[in-house]
Amino acid sequence: MKKLNQFMILQWLIFLPLILPLSIASGALQGIKHAFLGLVDQIRNDISSPLIHEDNQDFFA
Repeated sequence: MKKLNQFMILQWLIFLPLILPLSIASGALQGIKHAFLGLVDQIRNDISSPLIHEDNQDFFA
């Protein structure tokens, strides 16, 4: 059987509580950034595209 590396276990016990919340927060912020940039891109596309009802004579605005 392979001998357990006690120093490696100690490193995991010390650094996991630090790394795990940082990685969760980083992923959440990256997701928020991605969603916001997608929203801005969609707004730009909607603003720049012509309106569908411009040529429709039956549309009453």
